[in-house]
Amino acid sequence: MNGRMTTKQLTTTALLLALCIVFQCMKGLSVYLTGSAVNCILIIATLYCGLFSGTCIALLTPVVAYFIGATPILNMIPLMMFVIMIGNELIVLCVWLFRKKRLAIGMLLGCVTKALFLWSTVWFVVLPVFGTKLPAPMMSVVKTTFSITQFVTACIGSVIAWVIYKKAIAI
Repeated sequence: MNGRMTTKQLTTTALLLALCIVFQCMKGLSVYLTGSAVNCILIIATLYCGLFSGTCIALLTPVVAYFIGATPILNMIPLMMFVIMIGNELIVLCVWLFRKKRLAIGMLLGCVTKALFLWSTVWFVVLPVFGTKLPAPMMSVVKTTFSITQFVTACIGSVIAWVIYKKAIAI
């Protein structure tokens, strides 16, 4: 590949980003649905369209979530956008690095790395420095959402992406 995106890759990336936005608009239904779908789409974009595609979606989805108000914590602490971007990029990079051999390990490593990064950054940096005025119940929800919930949704998204990817390459 010459480093340039093809029209097909660009179109697929745009469609996957649009699908992410649709799922983000459904955040009220379940964070497990939305989070799993977004993680699945990050992985699918990376595997089918390349690192640039996965990275674009990883960086744009938190911005979109901020502007549509999908995640209340982003409205209270906009800095969280960058933390989520890095978490998304970690799963994309792990999948990309292990895509040719040991994809399942790359997915698992991506899930763990993303969750550990979000947990440590949110618990020990963002909330203590920028979240001091948040009500205690919200602090608890944010801590859970950006630790255990992130790991679970990343794992669910990875399993769904694995099934889609394996079915598609079998065709």
